[in-house]
Amino acid sequence: MHGINKKTICIAGTNTCAINALNYLLKKKYKNFEIVALPDKSDNGRDKWQPSFKKFAKNKRVKIVSLEILYNIKNLYLFSLEYRNVLKVNCFKSKKLFNIHFSLLPKYRGCHTNYLQILNGEKKSGVTIHKIEKGIDTGKIISKLTFKININDTSYENYFKLMKYSLIIFKKNLDKILNDNYKLTNQNLKRGTYYSRKSVNYKNIVILNKFNHDIKTHNKIRALIFPPFQLPIHNGKKIIKSIYKNNKIKLKYKWILKSQL
Repeated sequence: MHGINKKTICIAGTNTCAINALNYLLKKKYKNFEIVALPDKSDNGRDKWQPSFKKFAKNKRVKIVSLEILYNIKNLYLFSLEYRNVLKVNCFKSKKLFNIHFSLLPKYRGCHTNYLQILNGEKKSGVTIHKIEKGIDTGKIISKLTFKININDTSYENYFKLMKYSLIIFKKNLDKILNDNYKLTNQNLKRGTYYSRKSVNYKNIVILNKFNHDIKTHNKIRALIFPPFQLPIHNGKKIIKSIYKNNKIKLKYKWILKSQL
């Protein structure tokens, strides 16, 4: 049985960002802590378009735990990186629960953060590490990291930047958090935005055969370019890149569909 009073660091999440955070912990060899993993329920232990966090943890002989076990660990430091299941804050005996969110909070709280930033033509994005509280991404902020979104970046390309910066902010703040040596800043939620899981329907991906050569249309196209899940359609062809230059849109395609969608 897990020692509920032992100092424990848990990485909860999925995809490369969670793997990189766990791998960093293992390389740093935090001898006074037990390192455990909480994979997302969607992770079946098989590599897909992203490597499996569950598989990585097993291969590294890291203990995979349940939420029920974590709830009872008093000296727990939990870091969520793309963990999509509900964490019942009131059930935890520990209050040292942290999330790395893929936006510059308080903007884009909730879901679809990457897609919406591209759709809305944001010129910068970033990641935020904050305390996990009852509200959705409402917790006090510890740190933010900002990077530029280029005008032709797709949501797929931007997602990999978000994962890259999530590791940077994790490494930058880890020791401060473990030593309880960090400052907290309240979010001004009135200046923020929130989007629920149901707020976006990715099935609506068909682009009309004729479209306006404007920045709004360009943003809509590149926001939908995420090959593992969907690609926008134009004249029966799947778009893999939209390039906006001199007030014109130039599209690059992957393949011709067998049937017109």
